[in-house]
Amino acid sequence: MRYWLAAILGLALAGSAWSGNLKTLIAAERAFASDAPVRGVKLAFLDVLAADSLLFRPGPVNGREWFASRPDEAPYVLEWAPAAAEASGGLGYTFGPYKLTPNDGSDAGGGHFFSVWLEDARGHWRLLLDSGIQHELITFPENVKARGTVGPKATSRQVDLEGFDDALNVLRGRAHAAEALFNYFADDAVVLRSGSMPQRRSQLAESSAMRGIALRKTLRISSDGRLAATAGATLDATPHAYQRAWRYVDGEGWKVVVDLVGD
Repeated sequence: MRYWLAAILGLALAGSAWSGNLKTLIAAERAFASDAPVRGVKLAFLDVLAADSLLFRPGPVNGREWFASRPDEAPYVLEWAPAAAEASGGLGYTFGPYKLTPNDGSDAGGGHFFSVWLEDARGHWRLLLDSGIQHELITFPENVKARGTVGPKATSRQVDLEGFDDALNVLRGRAHAAEALFNYFADDAVVLRSGSMPQRRSQLAESSAMRGIALRKTLRISSDGRLAATAGATLDATPHAYQRAWRYVDGEGWKVVVDLVGD
């Protein structure tokens, strides 16, 4: 989500393999980003949130219901830009830097957002999951990097994804050797943790554990079995939430491509 920080206080396309729905996902994300500073965060989010969207505040809440309960005017200006995106079979994700500028003149904050989108029956992208981390302000990218490749329908199974997600939650919730994580992550995986710039797979040893073993609250798989998303939270007094995007790799199974743990 792009609202998490406040809650606690020309498109250039780069890449060679662009599917039609990836182009429309990028366009939807850019339109969303343009809308928020003009109409305000509440109206912009209510226009794109899916009926069953899930946010963590810090425990799980319905996104539309949560935003409907917020004041019409936010005490800040929120800006962002997608840096990368991937889409397949009506499911996609985007991530990139954001900037939040309070209206009272205090210093702006920044970080990275990570969103999961669903394409509805009319071809409109709806926001299903939205989370983010905080880190130092960085320059917004001009280009959007295409991730993944376009391929035939995969032979993935939901039960396999459930098993991988559960096993990773156990690893993340306990002390573990970083090497134990490597097999769950794709070569191009991005790890998002507050206080740090986006990390690569090779930096998994630097990513901190969660405050306990998280329980999954949602799981979605694309219609072609190529992409998936999971999200959930721990059950402690101050829940620690996670959000992941997965890609099915032929011959290897499900691999994490984006892994975020929120504050």
